[in-house]
Amino acid sequence: MKKILFIFISCLSLQSSFGQNISITGKVMDGTTGQSLPLATILVLNADIVVLADDNGKFSIDGITQLPLRLLFNYVGFISDTIEVNDSNKELKIRLFASNELREAEIVGRKQSTEISTLNPQNIELLNEKEILKAACCNLSESFETNPSVDVNYTDAVTGAKEIQLLGLSGIYTQMLCEAIPTLRGLATPYGLMYIPGSWMESIQISKGAGSVANGYEGITGQINVEFKKPLLEQPLLHLNVYGDAFGRAEINSIYTMPLKHDWNYMLMVHASGLEKKNDHNNDDFIDMPLFRQVNVYNRFHFQYGNKAEGQFGIKALIEDRTGGNVNFNEKKDKGTINSYGFRVETKRMEAYSKTGFLFPEKPGTSIGIQLSGTVHDQRAYFGENTYDGRQTSFYNNNIFVSTLGDGHTYKTGVDFKYDYFDETVNDSDFTRLEAVPGAYFEYTYGKDCEKFGAILGSRVDYHNLYGWLYTPRVHLKYNFLDELIVRLSAGRGFRAPNTYSDNLGIFVSSKNLEVLEAPKIEDAWNGGVNMTSTFTLWQREGSFMMDAYYTLFNNQWISDQYSSSTSVYYYNLKGNSSASSIQGALTYEPLLRLLIKAAWRYNDVRTDYLSLPDVAKPLVSKHKAMFNVAFSDRAEKWRFDATLQWEGTKPLPQAAGHVHSSPETQPPINKSPDYFQLMGQVTRIFKIWEVYLGGENLLNYTQHHVILGNDNPFGDDFDATQIWGPVMGIRVYAGIRLNINNKNHE
Repeated sequence: MKKILFIFISCLSLQSSFGQNISITGKVMDGTTGQSLPLATILVLNADIVVLADDNGKFSIDGITQLPLRLLFNYVGFISDTIEVNDSNKELKIRLFASNELREAEIVGRKQSTEISTLNPQNIELLNEKEILKAACCNLSESFETNPSVDVNYTDAVTGAKEIQLLGLSGIYTQMLCEAIPTLRGLATPYGLMYIPGSWMESIQISKGAGSVANGYEGITGQINVEFKKPLLEQPLLHLNVYGDAFGRAEINSIYTMPLKHDWNYMLMVHASGLEKKNDHNNDDFIDMPLFRQVNVYNRFHFQYGNKAEGQFGIKALIEDRTGGNVNFNEKKDKGTINSYGFRVETKRMEAYSKTGFLFPEKPGTSIGIQLSGTVHDQRAYFGENTYDGRQTSFYNNNIFVSTLGDGHTYKTGVDFKYDYFDETVNDSDFTRLEAVPGAYFEYTYGKDCEKFGAILGSRVDYHNLYGWLYTPRVHLKYNFLDELIVRLSAGRGFRAPNTYSDNLGIFVSSKNLEVLEAPKIEDAWNGGVNMTSTFTLWQREGSFMMDAYYTLFNNQWISDQYSSSTSVYYYNLKGNSSASSIQGALTYEPLLRLLIKAAWRYNDVRTDYLSLPDVAKPLVSKHKAMFNVAFSDRAEKWRFDATLQWEGTKPLPQAAGHVHSSPETQPPINKSPDYFQLMGQVTRIFKIWEVYLGGENLLNYTQHHVILGNDNPFGDDFDATQIWGPVMGIRVYAGIRLNINNKNHE
């Protein structure tokens, strides 16, 4: 295996992927001072499109299918400028001059990043860097605090493992991508959200419902794609972020960007974080949050060969050590005994990838892309008397061809291959599994900038060595009823191979037994949804309203049954029905210049047939949630203020360990958690090359005090740390410093 990995890494520089819709990005600035021109107007003269730059002067024109474009730039007090764009792989730097100055436009070439499109038939929401920085955002798991679509919850009150929820379902049904390459699968599921530092991210794209067939058959409820900062000249020479909070958590992030010879660029990202302080605010003799140390390094290269080829490749390495349990647990003397309860998870992870694209200048819109990635994930863990060791070796290859069929008609086709080898040991039992899946797909896209209708029709066929043939159709439709009203429809099928132990790591911190009643079948579900997006003007200020509804129906699901027994968690294939309904509305409005408010409400109804309880709500999923966010910045962009209030509705609770009901013949009652509010906020002061931020989370100091049942006897029948429904920690105050250093080549 080492030889195979060595050969794979040696050829990484040869590959990448392309085939995105044409997108033009850039920045409008004062030609004399270099300062950005916020809310500059960009008019696409030959497409009848108007775009506003953001508060930093940055703009994006998406959904373009044909070049050239003639762009007109306007800003009050400045001379307008018109340019023609013939290359979609260039970022524009537009310099406008005051009315008594000359004018000019500077075009600087760079590789495009995937951007959100209001014309895209898919329902995709983009969290840009400015949105990400509204929260502490130490890692990906903390990046959704101001987003109503995605929830992030702890799976238990001991290990610190987290999972996301999208459309009411666990994050295992959401496909995780890093720059369009599937990642954080299998053994990485429990802690993977904490493997991506916030300072490394450029943007996060959230796609609800069925995704693109080019990314595989997974992604039943949607996709989350992370775009990292690119090793390009627009980046600072050195970025530094130092963070600390009142609970003792600290971290440092450093990003170094260096141009190499010719068309090569290099970026080194380094992350180190840790928590060494034991916190036990509720005096239950268990550490509220596990102690940990993490070191994460990412080397990435970008290259460009004229206008014929470009790509990137990189290597990531991560080491993490997590410990916790009783406050006075001593591993040397207590491990393997019942004197004190402790846990430890040691993780070593190595990733390597490459993405290469080949362009054909004589055939506009035609390209060939190749994606390659390989991962080795090694984990050693114990939880009290339970042990779990696992190793996953994965390989992924995707070969894509993109071309046009005429004006407004494009297609994407390709073949891919996915390989996963799992070697797991649970207590004294060994489990190995090999999954090898070749596949082929075709995706057709129709849409013109000037037309109201757009469509994406995709289909793929895969052969899974364990589960046989898999057929995945998906469709996305969009129609502009008015200039201010867009309606999108989507429908599609998705599959997922279950991972019984890594998907349910929290069960190891419970006295319940894990009982697998039968061999798992592949999970199979259909998802359909509708989205309406409307823009409006009220009191001469702009706003938008979005409403969407999605329904997921499982043909088969690998059930984790926490209702049917007080002593065991049963795992079996679906015996009846399982579905999830999700409805969400979101309102965004700017009542005053630079004051933005966002309000959202969401309803989830997730129901499943269990052995002892037919058609009941899935545990630990709230039906109702609401969010209100306020963001403000001063005119000079030196101060930024942000505050978010969240309301979490009640959640049904699973049956607690050891709590036997008095009448086994009757259905057991379902308890519910209380509802609660959470408040968080942050203020940032921006200077020339550095900025300081101060914030707080759970400022209302609401906590779930009894997070661990049977904490006085963790080796007894009543021990259960999986019934976590609310915040574990009280008020968390944090502060940090960000520093950006440029030189003359990075200005």
